[in-house]
Amino acid sequence: MFRGISKASLDDRGRFAMPARFRDGLRARSDSKLVITIDRQDKCLLLYPDNEWLAVEKRLERLSNLNSAVRQLQRMLMGFAIDVELDGNGRVLIPPILRDYAGIDKAVMVMGQSNKLELWSEDVLQAQLVEWAGEGNRALDDLEELDGIQL
Repeated sequence: MFRGISKASLDDRGRFAMPARFRDGLRARSDSKLVITIDRQDKCLLLYPDNEWLAVEKRLERLSNLNSAVRQLQRMLMGFAIDVELDGNGRVLIPPILRDYAGIDKAVMVMGQSNKLELWSEDVLQAQLVEWAGEGNRALDDLEELDGIQL
């Protein structure tokens, strides 16, 4: 289970040191094997332990690609998925195409999301937080799924 947020910095090769709060869990859950892909709605990246990604991938494969929306989803998530690994120093290389998509250049924010991590450019996340605090926050009031949850 991943939760919380931490800041990290990219080195000149596009690697960041995975924050310690997440590193041990990643090593234990997936033997340091990870998959990074793009988020289909936000300008961030999704980092899955390998075993979690395999479950997502199987669900995506079972969807009928005769539906154009499903094909688009499969292209985005599976097409951009890249296998990576924590190196001996706990670093992860973010490939350039994924860094470009998320606007990550130096500072990266690593946010736990239960079974996966989100990787954000610090600047993009700050702008997104402002948006979420405004219009997006009011939209949450209408979600029936949140009925009975004390937030």
